[in-house]
Amino acid sequence: MSRILIIAGDATACSHLLYAVPRLQEEGFDVIVAAPIKKRLNTVIHEREEGWDTYIEKPGYIMQADALLDDIDPSTFDALILPGGRAPEYLRTIKRCIEVVRHFLDSGKPIAAICHGPLILLAAGLKGKRLAGLHLIKPDVIAAGCTYVERRDKPVVDGNIVTAWIRPDMGIWMQAFLSLLKERGIKPSKEKPIVSSL
Repeated sequence: MSRILIIAGDATACSHLLYAVPRLQEEGFDVIVAAPIKKRLNTVIHEREEGWDTYIEKPGYIMQADALLDDIDPSTFDALILPGGRAPEYLRTIKRCIEVVRHFLDSGKPIAAICHGPLILLAAGLKGKRLAGLHLIKPDVIAAGCTYVERRDKPVVDGNIVTAWIRPDMGIWMQAFLSLLKERGIKPSKEKPIVSSL
């Protein structure tokens, strides 16, 4: 069975995990959520409220990590997903996280990132790519030598990397990622398990 790794942690966007994990599982992929600590993850929901210049963060669902990042062998996975939320801001400072992400960059395996997720790619040394994501990451994208694409309602696909804006774009993000997997010959198991770690 083809395996897809998702790197998450406390303050990962609840909606990104709630969409990506079951969507990929219903296609028949084996999905593993890895975190710095194998524990119940405190996810978050971001909302806009009147009178605020930026979004506010509220507690989301509690979700279980399947594996510890230190125990992950990235060579056993076919693709990588980096959800957003606040988690990428600290995940990019974790040495093992960067080592795992570099494997996917160096090997050219498919990668999907959304919202703040591309920050981890930049920390792993990504250069010269076109990336979408939350507008707040634009200065980081430019400083890293990549091009920020201000695009909503459409994913940005550049080689092996699929990126998208934020929560409303999850469907088109996963659709583009599934298309990329198909193009690369990464096929799900014929038996479609309905098993979720969420």
